[in-house]
Amino acid sequence: MKNIFDKSNFGNLKLNSRIICTGLWQTEKFKDTCERYEKISSSGVGLIITEIMSLHAKDKFSEYAFIIDKPDFIFQAKQLAEICHRHDVPIFGQIEFIKFNRGIDLDIAVNDLSIDDIRKIQTDLIIAAKKLSFADFDGIQLALGNNFYLSKFINPYYNQRNDEYGGNTFNRMRIVLETIKVIKNTSNLHVNCRINAFDGRKGGIDKKESLEISKLLEQYGADSIQITRPLSPVYYTKENKENELLDFTKTLVNNIDIPVILGGGFHDMETMNNLLNSSNIEYLSMYRPFIAESDFLETWRKDGCGVSRCKMCNNCYRTKTSTCYHF
Repeated sequence: MKNIFDKSNFGNLKLNSRIICTGLWQTEKFKDTCERYEKISSSGVGLIITEIMSLHAKDKFSEYAFIIDKPDFIFQAKQLAEICHRHDVPIFGQIEFIKFNRGIDLDIAVNDLSIDDIRKIQTDLIIAAKKLSFADFDGIQLALGNNFYLSKFINPYYNQRNDEYGGNTFNRMRIVLETIKVIKNTSNLHVNCRINAFDGRKGGIDKKESLEISKLLEQYGADSIQITRPLSPVYYTKENKENELLDFTKTLVNNIDIPVILGGGFHDMETMNNLLNSSNIEYLSMYRPFIAESDFLETWRKDGCGVSRCKMCNNCYRTKTSTCYHF
């Protein structure tokens, strides 16, 4: 029988449980963030994926957001890695951006990027990976899902380019595939990619193309994949859509040979264990329950059961905050 607290191999990493803590917004002072990471990493979590680390300084999400090119970034990142590693918990840096800017042009559309712009994005991603490596992080998460910039670049709904970076699936993925190859050739980082199971827009990515995208990612060196969708987690909690993510994830696990994480909507141990034992899914991620209570897994582990106190109100998601409205 599988259990969320099983120790397991996750690619080249060893996890203390099947639970992945995924961050989103960062609105706390760094001292408070360190205290929260201490509670999460000591509670029984398997892997921590940080809050968004902004690739570009003008694209930050809050006053306290992690920004790759800030002078103290590596120093702070190294502290977070040390906290997690004290408890034998791997940590990935989540790299995302919403807008690409070229000097005074602060919001350049996918179709208006020059080849030099594309090289700038790739270079910034590679530099981010090198900085995470210097800070002793175990991996990097490339955000290719939700509604962030790269998710739009690889989506035919947005990408109507006529060059080698537009058109078919491979060409739209080229910006990412080239970047992954360089990161893998120049670091020991585990590369995780967060992708949408489907898009929902007419002319957007469907589940068939998401499967093709996942196979390309594996082929070009990605070590694991996390499944989400544009409006996650709000979308996932709509009951009529839940099975679509589950069904896609089950199919994906059977079609690639790297670990797959199913994200969103989980808040009780019984449901999670039932899912693990009724499917081929091995890893589950949680976001909002860790905002409501950083160390709830410690109680679950001791009691062998538990329900998060998170009310699933989505206030933390909607208001872009890393603290809970209720608690």
